[in-house]
Amino acid sequence: MAAIDYIGILSSLKTIFEADSRTSTARVYVEEDPQFGMADAGRAIVLTLVSRAPFAGQSIAAGKRTRYLARIGVWSIGFDVESFNAACQKRDALLAQVELVLMDNRTISGKVTASQLEGGEFMSVRNPGENVFCAGAETAVSAEVAAINT
Repeated sequence: MAAIDYIGILSSLKTIFEADSRTSTARVYVEEDPQFGMADAGRAIVLTLVSRAPFAGQSIAAGKRTRYLARIGVWSIGFDVESFNAACQKRDALLAQVELVLMDNRTISGKVTASQLEGGEFMSVRNPGENVFCAGAETAVSAEVAAINT
């Protein structure tokens, strides 16, 4: 059976972001939160699996194939020691580049059949332990994947 390699999809995204000059200066995290030493980093990309759901109305296909829509959260995060405004500017600049890179890689290096960008959440917090301002924006990616019973 060809199982869906969800962590492989995230690992491919990490490789894509690290290799592309538009996003290569950001630290990339897979299924973990950036916690320490981010004041000097300035920018981070955090990749998380959010959900999956089978496509509505698909036939059972004799037990051979099930298509899913996987939702991936791609967080663009800006950090700054001076202000929320500076953190937001870093976030917005990174967000624009992240979305361009995603648009150029619709199949995530062949790991998914197709993908599309959706909206996402915004957040901002202050880390009192490091006295760092943090602003993040999510780009939700819906990716079509399939489990195939061979």
